[in-house]
Amino acid sequence: MSLLDDYMESSEAAHGTSTVQYGADTYTPTNGFDGLDNVRLETGYVSTGFGQIEEPIFGIDYVQFQMPAKLVDMAVSNNILIVALDTFRLLRIDLDNPLEVEEIEISRKPSDGKVKKIFFDPTGRHLIITTDHGENYYLYERWRKTKQLPKFKGVVITSIAWNKQATLTDPSTKEILIGTKNGLIYETCLEPTDEYFRREEKYFKQVYSIHESTMPVTGLYFEQFPVNNRKYFVMATTTTRIYQFIGFIGPNNRGERAMFENLFSKYDVNPGYQELPGELPHSELHFFSRFHELQQQGIAESFAWLTGPGIYHGALVYGSQNVGDSVVDNVQLLQYPATPSDDDSGKLVTEIPISVALTEFHFVLLYKDRVRAICQLNDQIVYEEMIPIGQGETVISMAVDDIKKTFWVYTTLAMYELTIHNEERDVWKLYLEKKRYNSALRYCKDPAQKDKVFTAQAKDYFGQRRYKMSAEIFADSTVPFEEVTLMFVEKGEVDALRVYLTNKLNRLRKNDQTQKTIVATWLVEIYLSKLNELEDLASSAHCSPIPNEPTNLVPNTEAYFLEQLDEVRDEFKSFLESYNGNLHRPTTYKLIASQGRNDEFLFFASLIGDYDKVISHWITEKNWAKALTVLSKEADPDVFYKFSPVLMENDPYETVNVWMRQSNLNPRQLIPALLRYDHKKLMEKATQNQAIRYLSHVVTSLNNTDPAIHNFLLTLYAAQKTSDETALLTFLKNEGREMHYNLDYALRLCTQNGRTQSCVHIYSQMGLYEEAVNLALKNHDLELARINADKPEDDDKLRKKLWLTIAKHVVHDNKDIKTALEFLKQSNLLKIEDILPFFPDFVLIDDFKEEICTALEKYNDTIDDIKIEMDEATKSGDSIRLDIRELRSRFALVNAADRCYCCNYPLYMRNFYMFPCQHGFHGDCLTDKMYKVLPSRNMKRIRAIQDLISKETNSPRSSPVGPTTKFMNTAKNVIFPSDAVIEESKIDQDLVMGKIEQLREELDDIVASECVLCGDIMIKSIDQPFIGDEESDVATSWAI
Repeated sequence: MSLLDDYMESSEAAHGTSTVQYGADTYTPTNGFDGLDNVRLETGYVSTGFGQIEEPIFGIDYVQFQMPAKLVDMAVSNNILIVALDTFRLLRIDLDNPLEVEEIEISRKPSDGKVKKIFFDPTGRHLIITTDHGENYYLYERWRKTKQLPKFKGVVITSIAWNKQATLTDPSTKEILIGTKNGLIYETCLEPTDEYFRREEKYFKQVYSIHESTMPVTGLYFEQFPVNNRKYFVMATTTTRIYQFIGFIGPNNRGERAMFENLFSKYDVNPGYQELPGELPHSELHFFSRFHELQQQGIAESFAWLTGPGIYHGALVYGSQNVGDSVVDNVQLLQYPATPSDDDSGKLVTEIPISVALTEFHFVLLYKDRVRAICQLNDQIVYEEMIPIGQGETVISMAVDDIKKTFWVYTTLAMYELTIHNEERDVWKLYLEKKRYNSALRYCKDPAQKDKVFTAQAKDYFGQRRYKMSAEIFADSTVPFEEVTLMFVEKGEVDALRVYLTNKLNRLRKNDQTQKTIVATWLVEIYLSKLNELEDLASSAHCSPIPNEPTNLVPNTEAYFLEQLDEVRDEFKSFLESYNGNLHRPTTYKLIASQGRNDEFLFFASLIGDYDKVISHWITEKNWAKALTVLSKEADPDVFYKFSPVLMENDPYETVNVWMRQSNLNPRQLIPALLRYDHKKLMEKATQNQAIRYLSHVVTSLNNTDPAIHNFLLTLYAAQKTSDETALLTFLKNEGREMHYNLDYALRLCTQNGRTQSCVHIYSQMGLYEEAVNLALKNHDLELARINADKPEDDDKLRKKLWLTIAKHVVHDNKDIKTALEFLKQSNLLKIEDILPFFPDFVLIDDFKEEICTALEKYNDTIDDIKIEMDEATKSGDSIRLDIRELRSRFALVNAADRCYCCNYPLYMRNFYMFPCQHGFHGDCLTDKMYKVLPSRNMKRIRAIQDLISKETNSPRSSPVGPTTKFMNTAKNVIFPSDAVIEESKIDQDLVMGKIEQLREELDDIVASECVLCGDIMIKSIDQPFIGDEESDVATSWAI
C-alpha cells in the first residue's frame, strides 16, 4: 500500500466512511447551509448549494397609489418621493411612512407655463421646479409652500450637479452647478429661510458656455479628487457631446467670484469634447458608486450616457490628471439591442429607450412599453418585462434614488418600483468565462463557486505552463491530491510540486496529523534534492556573471545557481521553522544526514531544541567555541553534565564562563569534569586555576553549602604549588563558625601540604587553642600565637595560660628582658609578677625596676579604691538601719467616726486593720472579703490558722482565772509555798502567747498583705461582674 493510499484512508476515517467522488451530482438540501460554513474535504467533495431555489434578480411592482391628476415628473432621494402633477401641485411621500401623503401647491401665475422638470438633491431636502417658460421654484423639506427664485427667471433648467458635501446638519445646498436649455452652466448656492422677503439664492453666476444655444446641457456632474480637496472633475453632456473639465477651484466669496469659475476659465478656448452622431433630445447622464450611504458617499466609479447610437459608458480613474486630460477609462459604446418587429415580418428593429439607469453590473433600459436589463459584462439581455399600460397612459421616464439605490418607473397615471435582488448572484460565472479569475472570486457566494473558479484558473495556468502559479491555486481547489501531484510529476515540475505541497500543508486541519507528517516529510526530501541539484549545477558551471550586471544574473552561470541555492536554502529553513512540529524527528534526521547536509542538520537540531546532537557534532569537529556557544543556549542541566568533562579538558576558561552564567547547575555533578582539568597542562587565558575560579563562585556568589564542594575547593587551595597561604586562609576565614568542610580532613590535608597558618586557624576553629598557640610558637610566629591566644574571650583563665606560654617562650628563647617586658604590655591579663618566675636567677632588678614600681603603684591605687568602696558600704548600712528604726515608729490616726469599708460599721467595735491608703476594715470583714479572691491553697491555710488560734486560746493554760481557781491557788501557795510553781506558770503562758502571736502574724501576712480596694487584688478582679451570684436578688429588684 502506498503512502497516498494511507493518506486517503486516514482522510476517510477522519471524515466518515462514505466517499463522494469529485464531480458527482451531489447537492445540499434546498434549505441551504443552515447557517453553517461549508466544509471542504481532501477527498474532493464540497457542498455546492446549487439545489436552492433562485429568486429572480429583477422585478417590477405596481405601486398602489391613485394619482389625483396626471403625473408630469417624479424624483426620489433619500427615501423621499416627490411627484409633480399637471395641476401645479406636488405630492411629497416619505417612503418610511408611505400612508401619509403631503400635498403642496406651487404658487404661480397663469403666464408661468407648465412644469417641465423637477430636481431633487441627494439629501431629500432641496427641490427645484422649472417650467417651460423659465420660471423656477424652490421647496425646502419643512415648507408647505414653494418660493419663486427671482435670480433664476428666464432660465429653463435641464440638469443640476448637486454637491456631495451637503450634510443634514447644514440647511444649505453648498455650491451646485446648473445646466440650462441654451447651453449655459451656472453656479449657485441655496440657503432656505423663513423670511418672506429674503432670497434663498445667495448668488447666481454663469461659469461656462458651450457656445451652442440650441444644445441643452442634458447631464451635469462634478466630483472631488480623492487626494486633493481643491481639485475637481466636472462632466457635462448635451444631446451629442460629452465634456470633461479638470482643474482647481478658487475660494468661494459667495457672490464676488464663483467657486468653479477658475476651473472653467481654463476651457474657454477650444474645449475638448467627444461627439457622437444622432441627436437624442432626452439624453441622460448617470453615475454609479458602490458607497452610496449619505454620510459615507464614495466617489463615482463609472458612468453611462444615453445617446442616439447607444449607451456610452466607461470607468472613472482619478490620478494626476491636469487641464485637458481625461478621467474616463475603458470607454465602450453599447448599441441598443435589436428585436423582432411586431408585424410578424421577422425583421429586426432597433428601438431607442426612453431612459436608462445604471447599476453595478447592469444597464436598465426603459422603453415605451417595457423594461429591459442588459448585463455589462457580456452585453446580453438578462431581463425583460412588459409594463401594463392603460388607455391614454404613457410611460414617462425612470427615477433613481442614488442614496437608497431604489429604482422607479412612472407613467402619466401610475408608479412602479423596479426591485433588484442579489444582482451579483451570477456575476462570478461571467467573470469566469472572461478568465477574470480574481473578479470572479470576489463575487463567489459559497465554497462550491470558489472551487469552480480555482479549478478552472489552475487548469488554465497549467495549460499555459505557468506551473508555480497553477500549483498555488490547485492547493485551494478540491481537485484530488494524487491527481495534482501526478500532473506535476509527469511534467517533471518538482518546483511546482514543492509549491503545491507547501500550500496544501498550510490548508490541512489541525487534526490531520498523519497527512501533515507525510506531506511535510515529502517536502523535506524535495528540498534536499533541490539543494543537491543546485550545488552540482553551480560546481559544474563554467560561465561567470557578466561584468557590471550584478543584479541581472545570466542563467546557467555559477553566480546564478548560487543565488538560487541561497534562495532555496532560506526557503527550506523557513519551512523547517514553520512545520518542525509536524515532522517525525528520527526520519527527518535520517533524511538530512543521508544527503550529507551538515548545515541543515545542525539548523534542524537547533530549531527543535535538540542541542545534544549539535554539541556532539561540534565536539567531533573539535570546534570547542561553537560547542560552548550552543551549550550556553541549553537549559537542561543533564546536557551540561554530559559534555562538560571533554569541554573542561580542552577549553576550561570558556567552559567555566558558561557554567557561571547557568544558575540551575548542581556543582556536585560537575566534579568529574573538574577532575579532568589539569591546570599545569594548558596554556590558559588567565593564570588562575579555573576549577578554583568556578568553585569559589559557587561558594561565595551562589552560597553553596555542599560539604563535598567545600572539601574539594579546600583540596585545590591546599594542593597549589605556592607557599602563599592567603587564598586558603581567606577561604577558611570566610567559612566562619558555620564551616561546611570537614575539620579533621582539612587539618590532615593542611598538615600534609605544610600549610602552617591554615593549621593554626583550623586548630582555633576546633577550640584547640593551646595546640594552635604551640604550633605557632613552634614555627616562631609570635603574631599568629598572640592572635590565637586572645580568641577564647569567655575563658580568662585559659587566655592567661596561653599568654603565659607565649611569655615563657619569649623569655626562654629570646632571653631578652626588654622584649619580654614589651610583650607584657600587649596583654591586660599578665602582670610583672606572672612572668618573674620565667626570668633566670642572674637577672638584675635594675632591668625591670620601673615595671615593678609601676605595678606597686597600681596596687596602691587599687587598695585606695577598695577603701573608698568600703566607706560607701558602711554609709549605706547606717542609712538602712536608720530607715528601719523610722519604720518601727510609724503610726496612723483613726477617728471615732471611721467605719469599716466592708460593713460600714464603726471600726472600734471589733479588731480592725488600717492600711497606709487610709482604708480600714474589720478583721473578720477583711477575711471574708479575701475568701473571694485568694487561691484555695491560701484559704485552707487561713482556716487552719484560725483553728489553731482558737484552740490555743481555749486551752487551760491560757484560759481566764476564775474565783474558785484563784482561791485554790492561794491556798496552795499558803500551804505549799514555792517560787518554782509560779515561774513554771509564767513560762507556759508566755509560750502560748508567743505561738498565738506568730499565727496572727502569718494570718496578717496572708489577709492584710495589701489593701483589698486599691492593691493588686482589685486590679486583677477587673474581669469579675459588679453583681455576683449571691446578689442576684438585688439585681432582680431593679427589674422593670
